Amino acid sequence: MLVLHVLVSIGFVQTVGQDHRAVELDREFLASSEPLSVLVAGSSHARNAIAAEELGGASIAVAGEHPVKTRFRLPWLLDRTDRPIGAVILELDAVSVAGFKADDYGPEYIWGRYVPFLRIGMLRGAPLPYAGKWAKAHLAPYAGEWGNVMLWRAGRRAFRDENRADRFQRQAPNWVRKTGEEAARVHFEGVVPYDPMKVWAFRELVNNLRQREMHVVVVRFPVTREYAAAAEGYGATPDLLDDVMEPLLSPGEVDQIDLSHLLDDRPDAFYDGDHVGRGWRQVVSVLRQELRGLGIRTSR
Repeated sequence: MLVLHVLVSIGFVQTVGQDHRAVELDREFLASSEPLSVLVAGSSHARNAIAAEELGGASIAVAGEHPVKTRFRLPWLLDRTDRPIGAVILELDAVSVAGFKADDYGPEYIWGRYVPFLRIGMLRGAPLPYAGKWAKAHLAPYAGEWGNVMLWRAGRRAFRDENRADRFQRQAPNWVRKTGEEAARVHFEGVVPYDPMKVWAFRELVNNLRQREMHVVVVRFPVTREYAAAAEGYGATPDLLDDVMEPLLSPGEVDQIDLSHLLDDRPDAFYDGDHVGRGWRQVVSVLRQELRGLGIRTSR
């Protein structure tokens, strides 16, 4: 049984563990020493809204990533490269600071390479569950991962949809509007709209980047009008994000660009209720102008 456990663990690590989108993007980022105008980090909102290559940059954003994950993953990467980076773009939106999937780190083998589970467990006041995450990541990486193995076999490298999925780009506007309300319900119903651990992690990350003398640009990405209205109904209001940013803002060091209402009248620009689809070109165009206004050079 011990031999079988070791063999299955090795098999999981060498297949699913090597092909997860976060690991692939890590390899791509670390394989080059070319300067970047911007480095984009965050979740599927950033991943879908910004074609970073259009700005002379790169994206390490992965579907399902939240601020606690980014707090440790991004410094982990920066510690392993001297690659010049003009600015780091961080994602901030309502779901970034809500309790939605705040304790989700699956597959733990992937996120355990960055996140100190035992430390987070103590901070969360949940040492035993997080000790279990640590054990799963380091001692039994395949445990409970059958669903992700199936998604991996289907080619879902982040084990969910990302990268401006074509199959969603031609949905009817009414479908997109309705999906916005449904997505907000999934994200905010029954969870706190302001998760202290996520806010702590986001602020810690910004301060870490400042200590590295990196220019930080926090972007609020577009969502549909229906999603924003429904989110506010659950208490996920813009003033919560203002509260997160207030102690961090420092012109020229930590700046903010609010694009949340950029596509309010364009449901056709989204592939569902809260992810930019075909509207990414407009996002990039406006973002390019805003970045140049902050003194950040882009490739076009």
